[in-house]
Amino acid sequence: MPRITSLVSTSLFALMAAGAVSAQTTASNDAAKAPESVSVEEVVVTGSRVRTTYNSPTPVNVVGAERMQQLAIPDVATALNQIPSFRATVSSSTILFRVSGAIGGNTPDLRGLGPSRTLVLVDGRRFVPSTDSGAVDLNGVPNALVKRTEIVTGGASAAYGADAVAGVVNLILDTKFNGFKMDASVGASDHGDGQNYFVSAAGGRGFASGRGHVIAGIEYRDDQGVGNCFRRDWCAKLTNFVPNPGYINGASTNGLPATLVLDDVRFVYAPTGVLASAVQTVNGVKTTLGQQINNTGATALPAGLRGLQFNAAGDALVPFQFGTNLSGLFMQGGDQAAAPNWGWGNPPLVTPTSHGSGMVHVDYDLTPKTQAFGEFIYSQVKGGPVRTSVLLQAPAGGSAGLDINNPFISPAVRAQILAANPNITAINVNVAVAQGGDTVVASSTNDIYRFVTGVKGELFKDWRWDASYEFGRTKSRTVVKNTRLASFDTQATNAITPPAGYSGTIYRTPWGAPVICASSVANPNDGCLPVDLLGANITPAVLSKYFKDEWQTRKVTQHDLMVNVRGTLFNLPAGPVQAAVGGEFRRDEVSGAVDPLTAAGQFAAPQVTALPQIVQKVTEGYAEANIPLLADLPLVKTLSVDVTGRLTHYSGFGNARPWKVGLEYQPSDQILVRVTRSADIRAPTAAESNPNTVQTFIPLNDPFTGTNHLVGALAGGNPNLELERAKTTTAGVVLKPDFIPGFHASVDWYDISVRNAIDSVSAPNILAACASKNLLCNLITFSGAAKASSVVTVLSNFQNVAELHAEGYEIQSDYTIPDVWDGAVTFQVNANYVKDLKSIGGTGLVTRMNGVTGNAGSLAGIAGVPKYKIDGLVSYVRPSWMVAAHMRYIPKSILDPTKIGPEDKGYSVNLPTSISTNRVSSRFYLDLSASAQLPSLFGSAKTELYGGVTNVFDKDQPPELRLFGNPLQYDTVGRAYRVGVRAVW
Repeated sequence: MPRITSLVSTSLFALMAAGAVSAQTTASNDAAKAPESVSVEEVVVTGSRVRTTYNSPTPVNVVGAERMQQLAIPDVATALNQIPSFRATVSSSTILFRVSGAIGGNTPDLRGLGPSRTLVLVDGRRFVPSTDSGAVDLNGVPNALVKRTEIVTGGASAAYGADAVAGVVNLILDTKFNGFKMDASVGASDHGDGQNYFVSAAGGRGFASGRGHVIAGIEYRDDQGVGNCFRRDWCAKLTNFVPNPGYINGASTNGLPATLVLDDVRFVYAPTGVLASAVQTVNGVKTTLGQQINNTGATALPAGLRGLQFNAAGDALVPFQFGTNLSGLFMQGGDQAAAPNWGWGNPPLVTPTSHGSGMVHVDYDLTPKTQAFGEFIYSQVKGGPVRTSVLLQAPAGGSAGLDINNPFISPAVRAQILAANPNITAINVNVAVAQGGDTVVASSTNDIYRFVTGVKGELFKDWRWDASYEFGRTKSRTVVKNTRLASFDTQATNAITPPAGYSGTIYRTPWGAPVICASSVANPNDGCLPVDLLGANITPAVLSKYFKDEWQTRKVTQHDLMVNVRGTLFNLPAGPVQAAVGGEFRRDEVSGAVDPLTAAGQFAAPQVTALPQIVQKVTEGYAEANIPLLADLPLVKTLSVDVTGRLTHYSGFGNARPWKVGLEYQPSDQILVRVTRSADIRAPTAAESNPNTVQTFIPLNDPFTGTNHLVGALAGGNPNLELERAKTTTAGVVLKPDFIPGFHASVDWYDISVRNAIDSVSAPNILAACASKNLLCNLITFSGAAKASSVVTVLSNFQNVAELHAEGYEIQSDYTIPDVWDGAVTFQVNANYVKDLKSIGGTGLVTRMNGVTGNAGSLAGIAGVPKYKIDGLVSYVRPSWMVAAHMRYIPKSILDPTKIGPEDKGYSVNLPTSISTNRVSSRFYLDLSASAQLPSLFGSAKTELYGGVTNVFDKDQPPELRLFGNPLQYDTVGRAYRVGVRAVW
């Protein structure tokens, strides 16, 4: 087995030493060593249209197929997400609380700036997005035919156009592969779940006497996922934030902070209904009577009505044991009727997914200097069925307000309530409609088609050209089962006794009293079926009528026509001036339909949205030049500058002029210094421009009432968005010291500032900004007077906020010791230190995300990244076997950047932002893997058995994390195993 290198520096000497370019040559070497034919591979480094060697001034990381084989990783996305500069924003373990058009997707996210700011290419060409958010699913490309993945960790819009704000991920295909190979593996967790299966096959051969070459590959993967929260002890602890009930009128009365981080936190729900509060009316003035005197000083229920729930028949009140730290909808512990998952739902820790993909690529030499090629890819990605939102939604899973004369309140119960307080006119009941089963159970299917054809060749001397056309289409369908109709809330629960002479259908309560919907008085034929929320009396007819399925479709179509020409303009004393020019025309179209009920606005909290047809046409041209300034002088082995400019016109957003300037200085063979400065752009995606919204109810701390209750969070687009404009600076040094043979290292500083950044402020941050700074209050809808009543909804739509800023350092190193007992030992360390990652809103609101790994509980999930991450690999490779140890470390981090804990300066229990702890514990993970050659099992094939164990120490997620933890940064599954066999002919 050849020596394996997983991630190496972009410098030429680092890659050469790592063996990553042993089959690659520069254009000049091609001319000297190969026949005059374009069938010889030409390697153009990602991030440049000119460079044909790995000495670009822009930092470029390389993840080879060898890393995946060495660590028993079946897909590119998993390998990339191990790299410290990536964040796994969309993967099978991060779907929690979200309905997505690509539930089974894997999309890369560089620098924590979001997948839409990471451009994904295949052999330097765009790949059709998988969703209306513009993200590309890496599952669409068969992994067996990916030779390596190059990652530009700096702006590259001048070279490739929009979206390369954080960087570029370029999948390089092995188009010259000869032979046949197959791979099959199976994996499972140590907990008896997480079973997954993978199989792939690929082949390639020449034809037409060597003038043509064809490769083809297929793969299939089935991940059966990991069940709900209660399958893991760390999640079954039910850790959550609870407002301190002893924090009254802006001060702590019990010595505890305003927010408590507690275990065994349950919703105050019961399947039969908990008497949560009541409304008394005296002289027309309404007053809420709560279970206790809460932190707003509200009046309590009479003693005879506290701690009660309805019995199963719904005709009597029986005791309900409230837990400790009762605060709004939350309590710690409590009655067994308050099942742990009432309100939490059953989202899986890892979503069941499957995908299959196939590809064919053909090259054919039309002449000795001209080559035609064609490529077709098809993939299908499925996610679910999966629980992606809370199990129960208000009022079916929240507080239902019932008039005291509602016929479903039995005469005995009504008499008991009025005897305690004759002024009570309504009651609020917390009901978990258990008979309804799981709600918002979503699944998605994405079919992706991509066809590319083109011609490339030689002009004269070293001048080359290429032209290509790409057509891509994604057709997706998302189905959401068992979503509640709005009429359940607005009509069905408003039950009354039918008036005299009523001619419509009359229903009966369990004790025989007549009942109808109030809406049926004016329209007896409205079809309303009254709902009994008290007891366990919801009938199958009610569930069938008021809980329906909804669906959404998306069609994404991309046409891309591109032409490039490159070669040497002339020679300077320091070397040739290389140049490239080109043009591109792209047409992107996205549209989507929804089911008739969603289109008519019939759902209480619709999970899908229609998308009007959005067409974006882009016309652009670029020019790039590499100018050698000095060479072969004292203290200057090489000094060169790269200059790139692009003119871009968007049909919907106007003009832009991305550019990049890079400087590369090599004083000797041991040192390379590089600096770049670029202006980059990103266009709004179709999802960001969509005028429609989706509402999800999530439990949030309401700073205006001091309680935690379900708030309708509205997520949606904004058709008035503008282009994002970014400035990126990188500076770094690459070292290959002669006094340490086999050692290579690089350190790069990056600074990315984005103006007009398109982002949405999370619902918790909007509430905090309004309460503490009087900012963003226009995005909040209150039940009454603003800031003097409870929050009903929060609009968290996309806007061009003032700025996003990311700054940090990326470190890569590897050290190989050859000839160690007939093998080689390699040490690799890769790290990313995030000095700053924040968004600055147009109102001045700063949302800081560096050093933050807690779950904010917002729609978008977790937005932060650790202060730093370290990834290490130690391998020992011999010709017939290999062993490797892979290590990851995440330091202690901040739990919630909007709060102040005992670990922070300025902490006081009297602060409204105080919290009992504001730290997330550190985590160290160890993975082990090995492989060994076997006697041939398939004729003349080279056969290898491999396996691996991830999370060897079975480390749980940090105990301070709430809800379902933080799957973006920490392992969700626990110890897991994989074993497989691969063969190559």
